[in-house]
Amino acid sequence: MRFRLFGFVVLLVMLYSAVVSGESVEDYIGEARKLADGDNMPGAMKILRKALEEHPESSDIHVYLGFYTGMSAGSTGDYMEAGRLAIESFTLLDKAVALDPANYRAYFYRGLMGVKMPPFLGKLDGGINDLNRVIDMHAKSPDTVEKDDLIFALSLLAEGYEKKGDAGSTKGVLEKIVKLAPGSDAAEAAKEQIGKLHAPARKGPGPLSLKEGDEGDIAALKKKIEKDPGNGTLILALGEAYYEMEKWEETREVLKEYVASDETNARAYRLLGIATSRIAEDGYDKRIHDDTDFLSGIAFESMGYLDKVITLDPDDTETRLLRGIFGIMFPFFLGKHDQGVADLKFVAEGDAPEALKAEAKFYLGIAYRHQAMRCWVDVATKYPDSEAARMMYNEIRPRVKRFDPAAVEKPVVAVDFVLGFQDELPPQTVVWIEDDDGRYVKTIYVSGFSGFAKEKQVNLPVWSVISKFEGVEAVTSASIDIGHYIYTWDLTGLDGKKVKRGTYMVRVEVSYWPSMKYQLAEASIDIGKKRQNILVEEGDYIPRLEVTYIPK
Repeated sequence: MRFRLFGFVVLLVMLYSAVVSGESVEDYIGEARKLADGDNMPGAMKILRKALEEHPESSDIHVYLGFYTGMSAGSTGDYMEAGRLAIESFTLLDKAVALDPANYRAYFYRGLMGVKMPPFLGKLDGGINDLNRVIDMHAKSPDTVEKDDLIFALSLLAEGYEKKGDAGSTKGVLEKIVKLAPGSDAAEAAKEQIGKLHAPARKGPGPLSLKEGDEGDIAALKKKIEKDPGNGTLILALGEAYYEMEKWEETREVLKEYVASDETNARAYRLLGIATSRIAEDGYDKRIHDDTDFLSGIAFESMGYLDKVITLDPDDTETRLLRGIFGIMFPFFLGKHDQGVADLKFVAEGDAPEALKAEAKFYLGIAYRHQAMRCWVDVATKYPDSEAARMMYNEIRPRVKRFDPAAVEKPVVAVDFVLGFQDELPPQTVVWIEDDDGRYVKTIYVSGFSGFAKEKQVNLPVWSVISKFEGVEAVTSASIDIGHYIYTWDLTGLDGKKVKRGTYMVRVEVSYWPSMKYQLAEASIDIGKKRQNILVEEGDYIPRLEVTYIPK
């Protein structure tokens, strides 16, 4: 009787444990997949987060939660939220790989995310490596990887190589799909894509066609190319001629056509990399309204061309120096900072001419300064309430200059403020005026990206709603960074006419990335007969805002 009672108690404990432990990993994933297939991504992620609490060591749960988190990043219209979700996605997928290095789905979905994310996030090379890992796992053990996943992995790999501008590798992967799945939809799509790789990139007249205004060497080369369109020597000469004239767009397009047929010419890739980078140097313009990743894509593309030069000629010291400079000066999310430091050390510590060594050491100093600033960004992000954060803000806060009323025409409102924080990238900042009823009057200044991208990528949420981007073209300018700034308002509205007397609100909004730091500062000022001065000292990111009205 005692043993039967003991057995009954054990059974109760087992049943209770089963209830408490919840569903199995497979049950949770199955339920989440049904929700995701029904376009209920938040529900799917909620289920998987619950599953993760019960099964924290499950690689598969990390895989699917990471994948769905990444998909959510791609569907949100909130730029900052998308960045946060993207980082979380890769953190989860990295954990999935760490928990089970033999889990091909972990590499598969991390590779998928790496290829599908914008190239400027610096995940493309890792995505390509992950997808190649899946293909290698299938080669070693065909039963490990499902055939449909293998075909999809190859399609993604082709897409990744195409994003890198590697036509040869793209073609090779597409041919594998045709061979592996003959007659399938995937194979037919691969054949069609192979055909496009061989098709002329231009549609209608382009930089290789003679047009009005062409003269000298350009006209002579184009006439020869029209007679002999496949002559690579002539096409290269045309690209070089455009390069000497500093026509960067034309150089890029001509040399891209040249390297599509000759992938062995290091000089062509070097000129192509330089010309493409010079396009990025022009800064933001209206093109980013159609493609908010335009400049980042250009920067990433130029780095790809320089990578190709070093692959072809590893001892090219000048290109090593150039790639090193690009690596540390281009946006950090290209993921080339460490490579840039290695390139600069290669030049500084090698047998390069003294002038190149000196330049390499100068840019190494800039690289180390960037690294130091990253430490301080970590302090602000991870330990915002610490004494260390307070010391950091005091250390980097710039000294304040003073506004000189004698230097401006009156009546005028002077907006004098300090940006007190520095992130990886210059922040997006805007200064604008509202009337006493909260109606938009005029924008005084807005950072280039936000002013040109407008509703395509909102970083300054308050200003974007109130302004509806009216009248921003004339005041959109290069982004400002940590420091002291003075802007003036001539008391006119969008119509160019002087505003009426009354009370007006001056607002300054700043948004940092990737730390996601944000502040909105404002000061109310009376426009009338008397001079007025308002000082606001609140917050760490706009620690000082002084607004002064000076009557005529």
